[in-house]
Amino acid sequence: MLAGGGTAGHLFPAIAVGEQLADAGVAILMVAASSDRDNTILAQSNLPAAFICARPFPYGLSWQIVPSVAGLLCGLIQAIGLLRRFRPTVVFGTGGYAAAPVMVAARLLGIPRVVHIGDAYPDRTGRLLSRGAQLVTLAFAAAAEYLPGRRTQHIGTPVRKQVLAASRAEGQELLGLALDRFTVLVTGGSQGAGSINEALLAALPTLLAESDFQIIHLTGKRNHEAVKTQAEALGAAPPAYHCLAYLEQMGAALAAADLVVSRAGSSSIGEATALGKPLVLVPYPYAAGHQKYNAAAVQEAGAAMVIPDEQLSGSRLAEVVVGLRRDEQWRVEMAEASAAWGRPEAAQDIARILLEV
Repeated sequence: MLAGGGTAGHLFPAIAVGEQLADAGVAILMVAASSDRDNTILAQSNLPAAFICARPFPYGLSWQIVPSVAGLLCGLIQAIGLLRRFRPTVVFGTGGYAAAPVMVAARLLGIPRVVHIGDAYPDRTGRLLSRGAQLVTLAFAAAAEYLPGRRTQHIGTPVRKQVLAASRAEGQELLGLALDRFTVLVTGGSQGAGSINEALLAALPTLLAESDFQIIHLTGKRNHEAVKTQAEALGAAPPAYHCLAYLEQMGAALAAADLVVSRAGSSSIGEATALGKPLVLVPYPYAAGHQKYNAAAVQEAGAAMVIPDEQLSGSRLAEVVVGLRRDEQWRVEMAEASAAWGRPEAAQDIARILLEV
């Protein structure tokens, strides 16, 4: 049984490992949150799935903790039922609020557990769920220092097959890209990022003045129409500018990109580095600042430039992107560092570990 979800960043690694186990002929069951996002993502994966009640816990004291506790208890009851019916040999959890009820239920029933920690600085859910686990797999080696007493192994971020198998030609054909232009992928993750959208809109006049640029802009569904309208008012249109709310074939967009501008979530970094892409990272400044630690680790490895969210502006973004375009040696060195950092074999390695538990 593989548990994760509530956000795409927690669900994608579980799917990546599930794909490897399914290919090996192992009976699996994905468990995620009962939400439109998790339902849609798992329907596209074609893996067997079940859904439970789950709600995120607020940071700090808030009245929202009441429905969160109720969701946890409801999910716990549902998870116990699923575990008793499916009777898994091992349960693998990738974190997030959807994994919590399943991992707690597995501990209560004495079922072996392997927990994956996706961030360089483990979140509270990961720290709690990793207690008593047979093994904790890490996307970032630095996370081990925050998990005293746990048995840990640095594996990297599991990446889905559709990302690993994507080619530049596939991305160019899918998105209608010109073959001879420098391609920049700008994304705020599955939900989009307002500050990145705003900065790119402000940077567009400078970027579009570069005759060989083309930009793939994934805005997030919530802000897509507003961003698209503003971009059109600036004269941004294909072939130089491609505005999309979301892209299911994320691997194709990554494969086509020469440079990726992104938040610093573990899955975003894991997918881009698995394909050896140089990164400009804008860490999400909230949620206890986990992305700041992720970005710092990738920057230290030489694979990324980091722009703090509070320092992000159109002029700063344009300066960094144009500078990387013009300095090919720097960009190549970042790409090599990215490829060295990436762990495209991580999903296979974790699947092997689960079969040996």
